[in-house]
This record gives sequence, structure tokens and C-alpha cells, in this order.
Amino acid sequence: QRRSKAREPSSSTPPPPETKAIMRPELIDPTLPPVVQKFLASGARLESIRLDAEGRWWHRGVPFDNKKLIDLFSSSVGRTEGGTWVLEIPPFTYPIEVEDTGYFVTSARVSSDTNGVQLKLQGNIEERLDLNSLIYDEGRGFLCKVREGRFLARFKRSAYYALAEHMTMAEDGQIVGDVEEQDDAETGLSIGLRSF
Repeated sequence: QRRSKAREPSSSTPPPPETKAIMRPELIDPTLPPVVQKFLASGARLESIRLDAEGRWWHRGVPFDNKKLIDLFSSSVGRTEGGTWVLEIPPFTYPIEVEDTGYFVTSARVSSDTNGVQLKLQGNIEERLDLNSLIYDEGRGFLCKVREGRFLARFKRSAYYALAEHMTMAEDGQIVGDVEEQDDAETGLSIGLRSF
């Protein structure tokens, strides 16, 4: 059966626009902490903190360059039951803008010791890849579930290539890989990826 390599993600992303986070009272998420709801209801304006589609952090249109702050923010992304993206740095919760996903995979390593794929997320978070959660996003590469399945993470370019080396795409759209997920799994595991 003829197979072709999974296409690489596109690198053409327009520069992020400068934005100001202004929240109208009727749009306040009722599942935010009461202190945050009160702050927003008072008419106060939020400082714009944004995570763009490439995993870059911005404050009022200016990119972050402090690695410690980037790592802190990247490891503190949460989402309320009402769907608002927030930074959760106890005791504070602060609404933010997220253009795509809240987490990003910066490296992927196929491990013979654990019979699986070890991921490193932006923010120095390490996790094992749940192969069943892997998704191929046409033209943009892989996504998977992280943080106990609560969030989707997008693979950055280097992580995408590291994993794509072990996978090919069949004509029927099936991703076929040589990664084992369990000790008794057979080499040549077929992974049916959902595509957008």
C-alpha cells in the first residue's frame, strides 16, 4: 500500500495584532472567581495578556522576553467551566486571551525504556503521550491531549518532526506509526487520527 509522509505544518502565520481586553458586564463569565467578577463588574479594564497561535506570550502588544515568566505563564494556563482562559497562579486567577491552544509541545522523544513517547511542554512540563488522543490538523501538524486530558496541546515544529519520523500517512488518511504504547503492544501500531 502506497503511503506518503504526513505534511509539515505551515510556517506562514500573520503577526499578532495589538489588542486590548475590555470586558462588558453582560459578558462576564459567572464561573470566574467572585473577586475577578467584581473587578470586571466595576468597569475596570484588564491588562491584555495573550498567548498566540505559535505559543508566544504578549502583553499589550509587546512580546515577552523573560524566560522565567514565560515558563511560569505557560505552566499556569487554565480554563473556567464557562470557557474563559485564565492564568492560575495561586492565589490569583487572571483572564487571558488564547488564540489557539493553551499548551504547546516543544519536544517529543520515542523512549525504548517506557515503550511510548515522552513529551515536553512549554513551561518545562513533562508528560507521556496518550496516542489515542493524537489528532492530525491538516496543514498544521499534530495536537494531543495533555494535563490529564483537560487541554489540547499543539506540537511545535521540532516536536512535530521528531514524531513524524515514526509515522506515515496512508492514502485512506490513516496515520501508521512504529511507536508502542504498552509493554505487550505490537510494533507497527495503527493510529486512527481525527482530522480537522
